Amino acid sequence: MIIYPAIDLRQGRCVRLRQGDPNAETVFGDDPARMAVLWAEQGAQWLHVVNLDGALGATQAQLETLHEPVASGPGVRSLKRSVAGLPINLRRLLEIRRAVDLPIQFGGGLRTMDDIRLALELGADRVVLGTVAVENPRLVSDAIDRWGAERIAVGIDARDGKVATHGWQATSHVDAVDLGHRMHALGVRRVVYTDISRDGMLSGVNIEATSRLGDITGLKVIASGGVAGIQDIELLKRHEHFNIDGVIVGQALYTGNLDLGEAIRIGHAPLRRRSAGIIPYRLGPAGPEFLLLFNLFFDQWQFPRGGVENGEPDLECALREMREETGLPLVRLHDDCRVELHYTASIRNYDIERTVIYYLGETASGEIQMGHEDHCEARWVSAQTAWELLTETSPEQLPALDAAVAYLQGHLQR
Repeated sequence: MIIYPAIDLRQGRCVRLRQGDPNAETVFGDDPARMAVLWAEQGAQWLHVVNLDGALGATQAQLETLHEPVASGPGVRSLKRSVAGLPINLRRLLEIRRAVDLPIQFGGGLRTMDDIRLALELGADRVVLGTVAVENPRLVSDAIDRWGAERIAVGIDARDGKVATHGWQATSHVDAVDLGHRMHALGVRRVVYTDISRDGMLSGVNIEATSRLGDITGLKVIASGGVAGIQDIELLKRHEHFNIDGVIVGQALYTGNLDLGEAIRIGHAPLRRRSAGIIPYRLGPAGPEFLLLFNLFFDQWQFPRGGVENGEPDLECALREMREETGLPLVRLHDDCRVELHYTASIRNYDIERTVIYYLGETASGEIQMGHEDHCEARWVSAQTAWELLTETSPEQLPALDAAVAYLQGHLQR
């Protein structure tokens, strides 16, 4: 997961706007190139540069052809143009390009093929198209045909789930997920998703909407808006397998609430997930019967389980997940029958180091109330049938079943 330090440009200065409001501006510096060098020195892999003047409606200037190049380095294609007529924010882009070797993601007011070409020639490695994606999707398709999907991303900025345009000054009737589907169909593979209500507010990232966009559309999503501190980076990392490709950090970085080096360390760390659950059983005429749930997301049978939340004890998580996923009460908990599984799962080409803790518990009779949208079926089955179903879909869980069967055999024979 890539951490993108944001450099938002307004009249040539580094600023942050609260919820995109041009009247709610905080200035963080007059030298964007120097800021870029600072983030590069702290280990940044990419920079996210935004031309707020362009996003708020200013026009691009035309350049005059000269004989000598004005830039060199990654992303620059032997540009021979005059910089005298450039708007100041585009001159700042060029200065940033000269100052650092980092790849640059650039957006704001790009609405024509010439705008895109100019930004790429000035040193952007990838551009982000916003308003034009709603108003002129054909241009998005044409840009991808010309420059490739790795250099063309789309910005999906949403307010209450609806796409905002023109520097967030207007809200459309287009649903953010619907726009994501349309863009994917055009060949877009990466989007920047911003919850406007949280941008510049340090109120916490909207993990639900961000994960849902990547999960449903298959797009790689760069999260933006509301990052308050390291806890949001950790939260996004735990959801990386929902196609969260990166996160843009701005306000928290500039105010010192977020340490860039620590954020990058978390972003680079292997994906790990710790879960806990209960192996539910009941005593039937022929012996113990076990409850299995079919999980559509993983396409497998499994025992009730879920992710351990920050600071939550394993057993407390297991009991909570049992309640939430089945609605069945436990009449007896065998917490001395504890099994810890370790394996690597692959989800959407993301390798996740899994740790799953299972406890054994006897349930009371009652109607199963599946409380998770991924679960579509529940079955009470014998140990033999449970072994067959797990062998077919999730053999990594077999040691937990074997331990439960052995435990019950020892205890029921007493």
